Amino acid sequence: MISERIVLLAVLTAAMYGLSAFMKDGAYLLPFGLYKVGLFLVALILLIANRKRIRLKEVTLILWAVFLAVSSKFVMQLIFSDRDFEQQLDTLVVFSSWFFLGFVVFFFFWQILIAWEDKTMYRWLQITNGAAMSVCLMMNMFEWLIVPTWMWLMSVFLSKTQNPMHKSMVGLVGFIIISSWCSALYFGKEAILGNL
Repeated sequence: MISERIVLLAVLTAAMYGLSAFMKDGAYLLPFGLYKVGLFLVALILLIANRKRIRLKEVTLILWAVFLAVSSKFVMQLIFSDRDFEQQLDTLVVFSSWFFLGFVVFFFFWQILIAWEDKTMYRWLQITNGAAMSVCLMMNMFEWLIVPTWMWLMSVFLSKTQNPMHKSMVGLVGFIIISSWCSALYFGKEAILGNL
């Protein structure tokens, strides 16, 4: 139950940020630049809250969250000064790309570990959609990412055997992907992906 509350608090925080931007500027804009770091913080909090049950799935969860956070433009700007960031932009893009690739690999491995725990008919649907999501992420096909994401979310949430912590994290990842996709549809792909 605590996992669901932590994730709900993260979603409500993002929604309140969007509402404050709407009240100020007239556009409902979610904090896309902070999503990667936010996922890491929520994963870390969930691991601390469930520290008695840390196994391979939980280690994989924190690994993909770390790789995703390090690949973020926001973290790069925190680490490097503006002048260094502009001078080393090409190197940082390569560095960020390698960390994003590491995220995709660990994220897919985490999806397989979650699906393997499921003994229902949804196991192979979860693995197939996880593979499709990984392909979309690696090939920058963000327009098509919504289809396997919806299918993956449905197959995980229809399963009755999932760990609540991982199910909550799946819900948060789904919220982030769907909200980013819908916002990219409205504001344009470059406006959203430029902040990530």
